[in-house]
Amino acid sequence: MTQTFIGKFDAVVAGRQSNLCVGLDPDFEKVRAAMRPLILKKLGSEPLYFGFVSNDPAQSAEPRNVSVEQLADEPDLAKEAACELIMGATLAFAAAFKPNAAFFELAVASGTGVPQILQQFADPVLSIFDGKRGDIGNTSEQYARAIFHDHGYDAVTVNPLMGYDAVEPFLRDPAHGVFLLCLTSNPGAADFLLKNEMYKRIAEKAVEWNKAGNVGLVVGATRPEYAAAVREIAPEVPLLIPGVGAQGGSLKETLDAIGGRGNRRFLINASRSIMFPTVPEGQDHLFAVANAARTLRDEINAALA
Repeated sequence: MTQTFIGKFDAVVAGRQSNLCVGLDPDFEKVRAAMRPLILKKLGSEPLYFGFVSNDPAQSAEPRNVSVEQLADEPDLAKEAACELIMGATLAFAAAFKPNAAFFELAVASGTGVPQILQQFADPVLSIFDGKRGDIGNTSEQYARAIFHDHGYDAVTVNPLMGYDAVEPFLRDPAHGVFLLCLTSNPGAADFLLKNEMYKRIAEKAVEWNKAGNVGLVVGATRPEYAAAVREIAPEVPLLIPGVGAQGGSLKETLDAIGGRGNRRFLINASRSIMFPTVPEGQDHLFAVANAARTLRDEINAALA
């Protein structure tokens, strides 16, 4: 029997003793500035065919005359290499990885091969495609097929404002989760989501649509008082919580607001603060990345103790 999304969510959080989601936002300029030596080393250790990195040593094609330095300046290769390095450095501390589609749209709309990379690891980890999809029904069907079945993600973020028919195709398979944008962490949430308490209506719809137990909500950490209202309306659904870290949301206030001690159905997402931490002089970038992930994981667990 196929495991349901909520079953996997609960098992991963409990098994890994972590509520940390590592966001993968590989801004190419930042990646090149912070990680170029690491990317050069990684690309230089893999066979090259026709100017591309290949994971298939059985390929018989002759390599093109292209240097590793040239490859490292290819945004697509550099970003994917950076994501794989970040995932390797933070795997011990994360319950989920969330690549942001915006950083991959020019190349491949599905993002990186995150689910495939995760299959290398023995312990299950969640993969969330942060695409904020949502369109008329037949378009959403294509998005759902690509994200879940072609590329193997566990969950996706979806904008619910076009209504149920736009969301329903993502909900059909109980094995895959759908995080509806409910109360985002950006200042512009005040323009619509807070007006007339729209975020509460979205939370109510999440409960109504959660027939297969695979609906979640995106709730920003920058407004803990409103997060409390969402959790009261939807106590059973998992929350994906951005805004801690670079956006300045309070971890303690947020966990208190959602009753985290008694309800571990949430993920705290951090992206830039983990991918691009302050690196002390002489320290390896990936060591600083791992330390940032470990520190946040431990802070979450300490707040729940």
